[in-house]
Amino acid sequence: MTAVRSPFDDPLLYDWEYRRRRDDVRFYRTLADERGGPVLDLGCGTGRLLLPLLADGHVVVGLDRAPAMLARAAARIARAGAAKRRRALVVRGDLRALPFKRRRFSFAVAAFHTVQHCESDGDLLRFFRGAAAALLPGGWLAFDTFAPTRLFLERRGPSGPTRFRDPRSGRATIYTENHTLDGRVLAMTFRYQPVAARGDRARRARTVSLRHRLLQPREIEALLVRAGLELIASWGGFDGRPLDPADERGEQHIYLARIAQTHLARRKTTRRVGSK
Repeated sequence: MTAVRSPFDDPLLYDWEYRRRRDDVRFYRTLADERGGPVLDLGCGTGRLLLPLLADGHVVVGLDRAPAMLARAAARIARAGAAKRRRALVVRGDLRALPFKRRRFSFAVAAFHTVQHCESDGDLLRFFRGAAAALLPGGWLAFDTFAPTRLFLERRGPSGPTRFRDPRSGRATIYTENHTLDGRVLAMTFRYQPVAARGDRARRARTVSLRHRLLQPREIEALLVRAGLELIASWGGFDGRPLDPADERGEQHIYLARIAQTHLARRKTTRRVGSK
């Protein structure tokens, strides 16, 4: 069995698997239009959200750590036309050490459970502080997580097999997944077994691993406060329903934060005292 480091090593398959995931894209486009740009797309991947934001007229900077995903995003931007290319930039970077030292963005977004790649409180705090440092006064940070409800976690066992045609090889493939809890981390394993044609030798399966930190709403709020941010809205799904931690129906929690007003006042005071 051949192991692949992460799902982000195969951007073509990634785009095919999530081609119908559009609810979050529509939701974040609405927030971006309300707040305005420039927009920082954290964990931009292949440009699943970045390209629609460009289509809406925003200036967008996308950041991701996976070279293959960034390469596909750059190729998609190159085909988007000169006007959109002038408003787009993709950079490689780590969520735990964001490279933006000046406040440039009115809206930052970390879609599709991006923040959950940060497994420890320390890593999450570094991410939130880095995102806050990139926001202009009044700017927003939006992000989402799995809803760690009992019913959701009970469904996280082995899945039944799904047959599909691999978009790269064209070969019929059997897909299965398995989820286990490792403390506060959801460990996911995805297995892709090519189906051997009649008379062919059996091919090796490919396994892909992914880990997501599970986060309760109270943990999110506490981390935001420590990072100098304040929660201004939260939702229990991309349909806009309010977030209710006791609601077992949904699988998504969405959060909207901004720089805390007390933090802004402190910064202004420090700037006055230190000015000449």
